[in-house]
Amino acid sequence: MSCSAISPISGTVCVKPNPCEDGLSGSFARMEAELDNFFNKITNIGNNVMNLDKELKRIVDILSLNSRGLINSILGSLQDKLSELISGGIKNLQSFLLNEGLGVPKIIEKILPLSDKEGNGFIKNLIKGIHCLAAKLSKATFNVFEDLIKESVKNVLNAGSCVFEQLMSAFTSKLNELIDTFVSPLLDPIKNILGKFFDFNLQSFLKQGFQIIRKIQNLLECDESKICPASTKYILDKGDEKSNDSDQKTSSIQRIFEGAAKPKPLSAAVGNLASDFQRDYGNWSIFGSPLSEASDIGPCKFGNFTRCGSPKVEFFGGGGSGAAGNVILGGIVDKFDTEDLLGTAEQFVGNVKRVGGVVGVEITSPGSGYKNAPLISFKDSCNSGRGAFGRAIIETNPKSPNYGKVTGVIISNSGENYPADIEEDVLYIKDILIEDPGENYDDNDTIEGLDLTISGGKILKATPQNFGYNGLPNLNINSNTGYGAILRPVMSIVPPQIEVIKVIDCVRS
Repeated sequence: MSCSAISPISGTVCVKPNPCEDGLSGSFARMEAELDNFFNKITNIGNNVMNLDKELKRIVDILSLNSRGLINSILGSLQDKLSELISGGIKNLQSFLLNEGLGVPKIIEKILPLSDKEGNGFIKNLIKGIHCLAAKLSKATFNVFEDLIKESVKNVLNAGSCVFEQLMSAFTSKLNELIDTFVSPLLDPIKNILGKFFDFNLQSFLKQGFQIIRKIQNLLECDESKICPASTKYILDKGDEKSNDSDQKTSSIQRIFEGAAKPKPLSAAVGNLASDFQRDYGNWSIFGSPLSEASDIGPCKFGNFTRCGSPKVEFFGGGGSGAAGNVILGGIVDKFDTEDLLGTAEQFVGNVKRVGGVVGVEITSPGSGYKNAPLISFKDSCNSGRGAFGRAIIETNPKSPNYGKVTGVIISNSGENYPADIEEDVLYIKDILIEDPGENYDDNDTIEGLDLTISGGKILKATPQNFGYNGLPNLNINSNTGYGAILRPVMSIVPPQIEVIKVIDCVRS
């Protein structure tokens, strides 16, 4: 697992190895994760005394290093294409000159500047120049990313895929410009000799970079089957998170190249000249441009959230699809500690005054086709909640009408600081999953709120009573002899039946 220490606190994004993605997708995934970590760190209220210059240099170093794969892919495909066109151009020119009655000595004299007997000439200069350009661009990318990060820091408070796409579009646009500036002078003498037999437009080629790079990478792909992980992203104190599938990643990379191909502005708005930065990198909303060219990337919410909303749950992996649910919160309190170094700065998450922990999930759609229990993740728009972990339950009986569907979610840790933009409901135990029946329990042993069925010293069944809770209950068994039993509650906001409910306070003081 690749997980840098750019942020030593909760929320750091780690990228796990994925044998099912190509090198370019992997590099972009790592760059996006590191960019998320950078913005999460510099906008955290607990880091107001950190060394911003040091953090900026670090993220620029990381982005520059990971961009080398992109640079090598573009230059490699460019060199292959030029070799093909120049070779074909020379053959066509020779045939044309022979048909025109030109003698062999004259033909040799005309094409000799391209490459002499020792292999010197304009072609060798071009190849050497492209090799040299790779090293030059690797050095130049630091300054480019430094410009882009410094400009985006003024505006971006919440990172995300669209922030990464805009930044990489601006970077790729500048990269193409640098390649054009360096390579075009090396191509001019070759064009002058081959004339109409060398039909190549460098700018058009660079604008088609996505299709060209994909074509090269597909040739290197093998057809062997691979075991693809359900998730390639892990967030410290939050667990596995749903990562984009190959189609989504391909679309994201394609949007980056398409954004890079857009013309740069002559003016930012009527009557106002474009800034030097806009002329260099284009109009992008993350850099404060009022006329963003990022419309194809979609709405980009990178600013201040005025309303966090309740956390959401996502189901992914397991071979199925369609499972969905609503998060059940408990242990809600009316205090948000803005001095908490693991929390999120109040000035950019809005007025978060009620927070709680995740105690369950009300299944709204069971999905279908799950061969294994899917992974789940919890997230909120202000990125303030942390620590909630749970696992889905699926029906494994092939004879059941619910076979392959999600039937519930067990919460192993409720976490804290999740925005509670709701009225607090009384919670109930819907079901009990016995993970381990334990040993040596007596028939008279009890748990408050449950009726136990015990046989042979083991807990075989636990039936919920009409108890209400305001958090995730601790199911402590009152026993002098028994040990080892593990009981997991499945929580709900729907009471088991209508009658007087006794409410148990589960919030720890």
